[in-house]
Amino acid sequence: MKLERDTISVQIEAEVRKEYRNVAKHKRALLPVLKYRLDLYVNGHKFDEDEVFVVDVFFQSLLAPGKYPMFTCTCGIFGCGCYYVDVYHEDHSVIWITEQTPFMDKSVPGQQRFVFPNDEMSAFAQALVDKLEEVRGMCCSHELNFQYDRDQYITAIQSYKSREAKE
Repeated sequence: MKLERDTISVQIEAEVRKEYRNVAKHKRALLPVLKYRLDLYVNGHKFDEDEVFVVDVFFQSLLAPGKYPMFTCTCGIFGCGCYYVDVYHEDHSVIWITEQTPFMDKSVPGQQRFVFPNDEMSAFAQALVDKLEEVRGMCCSHELNFQYDRDQYITAIQSYKSREAKE
């Protein structure tokens, strides 16, 4: 039976390790490298990790309904093992309709429609920013550069919450 209220959460797997990298045409050096992955869970079921969640696109979807290329292939090229999410904004919720069943476990019933109450979506967006801050902190401690537009994401969350408050 379909739940009336879907839940969404994020976990992160991140590590900094040393790898040999080319630093000049004929020189390699052992340098710190960040490897990380964001894992999404809906109703406790993990989304397929071969489909990469596109964070920038998610935050765009908070601002307006539409069809978004929210998941891409691990190679980074949209069109190679990726899919769109139709995003609808209703009075008290955000609805995602995926082009395919997104779960890692193929025995999970073929759910492609998810209803996230506004408070759930706000909490998820903030948790996502918090996880990205953790990654940024790891990078800073190893003198690595990790760029993401934190201010843009916070602005999107605030805009979403103000829309939510009006309704």
